[in-house]
Amino acid sequence: MADRRSPGPWGSFRVVVPNRVDIAGGTLDIYPVYLLLDGAMTVNAALSVRSVVEVRPFRRGAARLHSGNYGIAATAADTHGFPLEGKLGLLARALRYYPPVTGVDFRVRNEAPVGSGIGASSALLVAMMLSAARLTRKGMGWEATARAAMEIEASHLKNLTGRQDHLAALRGGVQGIRFLAGRIEASRLPPGGAAGRMLRSHGFLAYTGIAHRSSDVNWRMIRGAIDGDGAVLRKFRGIAAAARDAWGAVSEADAAATAKAVAAEWAIRRTLAAGVSPAKVEALLDSRAFRRLVAGAKLCGAGGGGMLFGLLKSPDDRAALPPLLSGAGMSVVPFRLSGGARTEGVADGG
Repeated sequence: MADRRSPGPWGSFRVVVPNRVDIAGGTLDIYPVYLLLDGAMTVNAALSVRSVVEVRPFRRGAARLHSGNYGIAATAADTHGFPLEGKLGLLARALRYYPPVTGVDFRVRNEAPVGSGIGASSALLVAMMLSAARLTRKGMGWEATARAAMEIEASHLKNLTGRQDHLAALRGGVQGIRFLAGRIEASRLPPGGAAGRMLRSHGFLAYTGIAHRSSDVNWRMIRGAIDGDGAVLRKFRGIAAAARDAWGAVSEADAAATAKAVAAEWAIRRTLAAGVSPAKVEALLDSRAFRRLVAGAKLCGAGGGGMLFGLLKSPDDRAALPPLLSGAGMSVVPFRLSGGARTEGVADGG
């Protein structure tokens, strides 16, 4: 067992990372799906919806982990002592990836609701890893961190997980990510560039009010691909093609073409597994009023609930959207883009 230690003199700090909206190609980032397809790609954009870990000194010979979302806390002798089960289990498992330290207090929170489908739990995992890396001086590059985060999460969930959430949290901006054997090719556009301005102008986000568990929905999608089901593989190839189209359109800041790719992706995804598109979502997307305003829309992540993302035909029609969403039992979430992870000092005792 490694000797636990104090991290030495240090000031309080917080790590802030973005959540993400997947524009097209979600699920293709899950091993081994991308190895079964040619040209697998995922396109996402980092949001100003944040996951935050605040780190402060704690009493000697102890460590504490507190979740603001769940209102629960655990105290242990060091950062390897937190339980691996329950609502703090994923973060506890992340801390065990790094050397144990004592005399530290972690306070964590997500701004997104549970089951939002925008990668909040994965982003919080990344924020915790970056916090622990700072304390232990065991930092890694973005690709190695994303891979480790994926495997920590899979170990906790006892299920297959992807990497796009972690990459968005680490790098921010708008990304086109190609998952290849043994490596990742991730192209990034800045949130303040032409692509970001187009998405901010036309994009919208709304919470459906339906929480979902992405691991359950994803497994129903990918089981057929792993089993070699030809129909499922054809659908995934169609999703990959839509993602490539989306990346080309986003790179050109072409709102109409981006929306077309989003709509094409969702038309396929909603048929992949039962429960991907709930009845209230189907009713909204099929309504004449919605189709008059929106050029393309989809549920984020694996679907089944969570956040609805879409692009307006005209930014001038934005004011007409909230009443329509509210009438469908959904609530608008401000759609703003973000850069990647950042670390900032905080006042001790504040």
